[in-house]
Amino acid sequence: MLWKALYVASRSEKKVAQRLSELGIEAYVPLKSEMKQWSDRKKTVISPLINGYVFVKLNEQQRELVFKAHGVIQYVRFNSGDAIIREEEITVLKSMEHKGYYVEAGPLEKLSEGDRAKIQHGPFKGMSGVVDRVNDNDVYTIHLESIGYSLRVNLPGEVLSSKE
Repeated sequence: MLWKALYVASRSEKKVAQRLSELGIEAYVPLKSEMKQWSDRKKTVISPLINGYVFVKLNEQQRELVFKAHGVIQYVRFNSGDAIIREEEITVLKSMEHKGYYVEAGPLEKLSEGDRAKIQHGPFKGMSGVVDRVNDNDVYTIHLESIGYSLRVNLPGEVLSSKE
């Protein structure tokens, strides 16, 4: 079974994932939690991390079944076929939801903007990308290549090393 990405109707990601689950398809929508301020109140809002996408784990026999779920538009395509999402990329998305970094202390490498770097510790271990910005906490860009989407993650410098 492979992970694939679906384009879905705007603002319907969670409902589409629920409908797909009811059809027996494993569906995943990475979510983020934000504090929103209105003039009269504050509220925590849970919304999709990547708007318009639902990830599904299915076999080839289930490929057409996803279109029975209202709100599914089409599969994300890459190189004239369905984009295949690596298990590692789904793991990264799930880790972003939980935001739990495990950091081991060690000598800090000096990285500059534009340097290629590899994450050495924590839930993103093994992922590599480009340092986008350097400040108190390095801002590290991870490219999810199979869907052509970039995510920017705030990471402490202790987890990064220059890529070899």
